[in-house]
Amino acid sequence: MDLIKVSIQRPVTILSIIIMLVMFGMISLQRIPYQLSPSVVEPEITVTTTWRGATPYEIEREIIEEQENTLKGLPNLVEMESTSRNNQGSITLKFKVGTNADDVLLRVSNKLNEVPSYPSAVDKPVVTASGASASPVVWVIFKTRGDNPRPIETYLTYFENDIRQHLERVRGVSDLFVGGGTEAEMHVEVSAERLAAYQLTTSSLIAALQTENINVSAGTMGVGRRNFRIRTTAEFKTAEDIKKVVLKSTGQQRITVGDVAKVRKGFAKQEAIVLQNGDNGIALGARPEAGVNILEMTDQLEETVNWLNEEKLHGKDLHLEWVYDQRFYIRSAISLIKQNIMFGGLLAAAVLLTFLRSVRATLVVGLSIPISIIGTFILLDMMGRNLNVVSMAGIAFAVGMLVDNAIVVIENIDRHRKMGKDAFSASLDGTKEVWGAVFASTLTTLAVFLPVVFIQEEAGQLFRDIAIAVVAAVSLSLLVSVSVIPMFANKLLSSAAKKPPKATKGLEKVGHRLSDGMMALVHLATRDWVTRVTTVVLLIAGPSSSLPARTSSSRRMACPPSRTCFMSAVKAS
Repeated sequence: MDLIKVSIQRPVTILSIIIMLVMFGMISLQRIPYQLSPSVVEPEITVTTTWRGATPYEIEREIIEEQENTLKGLPNLVEMESTSRNNQGSITLKFKVGTNADDVLLRVSNKLNEVPSYPSAVDKPVVTASGASASPVVWVIFKTRGDNPRPIETYLTYFENDIRQHLERVRGVSDLFVGGGTEAEMHVEVSAERLAAYQLTTSSLIAALQTENINVSAGTMGVGRRNFRIRTTAEFKTAEDIKKVVLKSTGQQRITVGDVAKVRKGFAKQEAIVLQNGDNGIALGARPEAGVNILEMTDQLEETVNWLNEEKLHGKDLHLEWVYDQRFYIRSAISLIKQNIMFGGLLAAAVLLTFLRSVRATLVVGLSIPISIIGTFILLDMMGRNLNVVSMAGIAFAVGMLVDNAIVVIENIDRHRKMGKDAFSASLDGTKEVWGAVFASTLTTLAVFLPVVFIQEEAGQLFRDIAIAVVAAVSLSLLVSVSVIPMFANKLLSSAAKKPPKATKGLEKVGHRLSDGMMALVHLATRDWVTRVTTVVLLIAGPSSSLPARTSSSRRMACPPSRTCFMSAVKAS
């Protein structure tokens, strides 16, 4: 099938395709999530295991080595780093860029179940995901109001029980980072003299508290037609419950925790302090889900924060202070790129009008820009990409490339029209004559940008959006140039005057002067072998002279005289 001829003969079909392309492109534009930068997935999993009272040597021998032997066989594992300290050990696992974070998290959790055994007092390992994809995009500070004398650090338990769930339920929030604060707990202050007087030890007291602080199920008991569930509830709820725990009973004397210790409500040891403008607080960071629309998630999270401040926290002299989000940067960056695309299109139209000297021809070529750009959004949506600074920059770069194919086609159609052919023949012959060159030109552009799509490293993920945007836009411009441009040229140029109107005579003079000056420069550069060699030398020497020089003196300056410069010299080289 002759696509060029069918496009000219069936303009209604081409217009319908254009309308559908623009319509679905606008729908895709509304669906594509907005983010500040491309999502670079570099999974980093941390396994933390707590063993209270253990030394770093014991944690490494009994826990870390066992976990390392089990986790070292994970696929796509790049680096494993372990740290042992008093009471706690951690293993950090780094995987290849592009590995699915959810799959990695599941594999690590399953592998940890294969560890043969742990010491009796070891807590269950905690697996958390971190890395570039898990960085918070919204920061909120939990603070007290001026009339509240209670320190904000003591409200961590209240936040975890009553507030956190509302923030984590916001659509698009995957996790909530909480920094600062201290949890409420019961303090048992033991008197060594009383323990010795009753011939008790600290270990026996701890064992008694651990044994009593549980609820025990005793099964069911059937009474007639009813079954009753029998349970023994013994979890501690108040300080009095702890004081009544029996440590020793001789038949004549019963010794309880209250006889040897003081029990009171308190808070755990504070390990971190958060300051914001000189005021203490608890830092809250909202991590987004992969591929979520940051703008929508931030708007919904802000509504939730405002509701919490008005409904739940106002009566307790507490409030959540909104500190940082990316909406301003995302909207500013995208707005700036939109302006660049608009100005770039207008400048391209001005250049076309100057050289083509025809408003209709300029209009025909200008149509290829919005059609190709809007159609690009369909491919971005189908491939699950997001709209960010890099992808928008790729579209902005492609604006100049989009009109190249259209200019070649419309200029050749105009040449055939001036040869005396009718509009249909000029559009058909002019397009067929150059479609091979247009196709080859498009392939050279695709050969440059298409390989970037298949790069799996971090650089590939950063620049994949720009490659997809350019490849999609340029490919659509090829289809537009061999189908839409001939169709519009047949309709719009059929009634065009053979002589340019008076309004374009000024542009014609400017175009002729620029064209004559350019051809004179080309003639000068290619006149003989001397001018040709001189042109090549100047073109090579000019860019080379702008490169920054790297000398040994600059490497020595990077290191103070009082310190060794070995590592600085290695990095600089």
